[in-house]
Amino acid sequence: MRLADETIAILGSGQVGTALNAKLREQEGVNFALFSHTEADITDLEALRRCLEPLRPTLVLHTAAFTRVNECERDPERAFAVNVSGTMNVVQVAREHAARVLYFSTDYVFPGKPVGEYDENETPSPLNVYGSSKREGELVVLAYEQGVVLRTAQVFAPDGRNFPNAIFASYREKKQVSVVDEEFATPTYAPHLAEALLALLPVAEVGAIYHLRGPEELAYYDFACRLFRAAGLPEEVIQSVSASALDLPAKRPRRAVLGMKRYFAHQLPPLPPLSEAISDFARCSRLLLGER
Repeated sequence: MRLADETIAILGSGQVGTALNAKLREQEGVNFALFSHTEADITDLEALRRCLEPLRPTLVLHTAAFTRVNECERDPERAFAVNVSGTMNVVQVAREHAARVLYFSTDYVFPGKPVGEYDENETPSPLNVYGSSKREGELVVLAYEQGVVLRTAQVFAPDGRNFPNAIFASYREKKQVSVVDEEFATPTYAPHLAEALLALLPVAEVGAIYHLRGPEELAYYDFACRLFRAAGLPEEVIQSVSASALDLPAKRPRRAVLGMKRYFAHQLPPLPPLSEAISDFARCSRLLLGER
C-alpha cells in the first residue's frame, strides 16, 4: 500500500518518532500525526483510545517505550507496564480501527555472540529487563494479525538521550569520558532509519520481523573517537575501560549484530555510511557543545 493511502499515527516523540515525523513531512499527500507521551499515554487505554479516535489510523508506528536500560533494571515494574502492557493497549486500539501496527524493538532481545549475525527468526534470550520487556512486547504485536516488528540498534540523533550526546555532555561538563572498548555497536542514525523505514513500509509483510540498523560494526570506544574527531574535539580525553569497571546495573550483550536478510529481500538499499551519519550528527551537535 502506498504511504499516500495511509493514515498514520506515530506514537512517541523520541529520536525515532521525531525523525519519522520529519521525513513524513517531506512526503506529498500523507495524512499523519505525531503523539508525544503526554498526548497519548500508552499505559492508559481510554486516554489512548480518545486520542486516536479522531485520526482513525490505518497504520500505527509504535515507537513509544521505556528505553533507559539501567533504569529498567532498577524499576522492572515500570518497564513491563510501558513496554508490554502499553503495547497491549496500542494493539487493542489498533484492532478497533483495523490498523496495522509496526512495533520498534531492539538488538537487546539477544544475548550476543562473538561472530556472525542474528537472523530475524532466531530465538531471543535477553540479558536484561529492558530486553525482556521489549521481547514480551514483540510477542504481543506478533499475536495480532496486523502486526509487524522492526528491530534496530544503537539509535542516535542530534537531539535525544543517546550514547553520542552522553559523551559530549561529559566532555562539556569537564567530566571523565569513559567508554567501553570490549562491547560493539552498529550505530543507527535516526534520520537514516526513518528514511529506510518509509521505503520498507509499502512492502512490509504482516506477521514478520525485520532488522534495520546502521551498516558498520565497531567498538563503542572507536565510535566515540570518531565522533570527537568529527566534532573537532580532542579524542585523547576518551578513556577506554572494561564493562565491569563501569559497574552498570544492567548487563549488555557484548556483540549482537542484526542480520538484515528479510529487509534486503525487498531489494532495498542499506542505510547510508556511518561516516555520513557522524558528519551530520557532529555538524548539528557542534552548536550545542560551546567552548570547553
